[in-house]
Amino acid sequence: MKVICAYPANLDAVHNVSGEEISLHCPQVEPGSRESISSLQDLFAALLLCMITGSGEELLIEKEDMARQIEKTFSWRYRLGGNAAIMADVLAHLGAQPVLNAPALSRRMAALLHPGVRVPLGKSLTEPLPAADDQEMLHFVLQFSEGVTVVTPRSRFVTPIDNRLIATYDPLNSRLAAARDFESYCRRNIRDFVGALISGFHLVPYAGFEEIFGQKIEQIQSWKDLHPELYVHAEMGSFQKAVMMERLMKLLPADSLGLNEDELAMVSQLEPGWRSSMDAAAGLRERLGISRVAVHTRDYILSVTKDFIPAEKEVEALAKGAEAAAMVAATGNVSGTAVNQVNPAGQAAAEEFCREGARPWGRGAFQTGDVSRCLVPALLVSRPNFTVGLGDTTTAAIFYQEILAKEELG
Repeated sequence: MKVICAYPANLDAVHNVSGEEISLHCPQVEPGSRESISSLQDLFAALLLCMITGSGEELLIEKEDMARQIEKTFSWRYRLGGNAAIMADVLAHLGAQPVLNAPALSRRMAALLHPGVRVPLGKSLTEPLPAADDQEMLHFVLQFSEGVTVVTPRSRFVTPIDNRLIATYDPLNSRLAAARDFESYCRRNIRDFVGALISGFHLVPYAGFEEIFGQKIEQIQSWKDLHPELYVHAEMGSFQKAVMMERLMKLLPADSLGLNEDELAMVSQLEPGWRSSMDAAAGLRERLGISRVAVHTRDYILSVTKDFIPAEKEVEALAKGAEAAAMVAATGNVSGTAVNQVNPAGQAAAEEFCREGARPWGRGAFQTGDVSRCLVPALLVSRPNFTVGLGDTTTAAIFYQEILAKEELG
């Protein structure tokens, strides 16, 4: 099973935020939304807002010297980052052969990738380490846990849930740069691939986004023209402006779309609860005319599909995604110890779904008709060690199971 993984690949610098250090750094900072980060005050204002609301966000750092200042402000642990790299690593653990776009692949990042990940080098594929060089793209991840108390002269609050703020200075990934060998390899061998996982569009700055989107859309369309059966899933992200996501979704030649609830709210009218998310996903799928829209949240994963795989198989795929994300949250490894505790809010959603006519299947449920609606509760990790990349892990594991189901159907 050969899969394209594009576009972002980078190293994440991770720091677990404590209430004491935020109180120390933010004595005069008011929480507030930011479109980008040009100062430490911008960083802490955005971080405070995320911690107060329990929301996650990803913001671009405007200048390199600001990135260096952030690097000096905290202590960091380094992990594999970038949507494409994380998804490629998960797919390799599951037994697929992911082909990764990596225009900047440092040695320490290459060492974190599963050796089953393949990187085009010249006209052939190689393991990550032989393709590595000295270039390194670094993203700063400030993650916080539920129950952290923050006290400043202006306020006192307790964080409601685990989440993170990502601050990114990454000129390569913000242009969705593609390695030359990657582009040529995919073009020559596109019919060898069963699917493509496409992501990272949210890293593109608003200024000039249409040109960059246009280039990537043209590239993906060329793959589909040469190989119409290629299954393309596009994962969204935290865009600077909703108009960017709207424009992308309208033009992107994807069969499937993935979002979290914050991203779904950017492009749909959304009320709290699983019913509103399910209806919004169904409306978005119909509006775009695609086969599938999926929404992954802290409590559950749901999808709405048409002319896709059997609903039972889709529920099983969603369950595998939930299992993979829980293992990474608990251990940092998709091959780690299994987590069996079901998220109670997700379980309640599945039970309500069944009371409204859905059929139970495994841990989840589905409802068929003109479209298939599927829902699976998330698994609960009470003290997660990692909060970054869980959506990408979920997506990759689901994608793998969907490909297997497609192959069974012939």
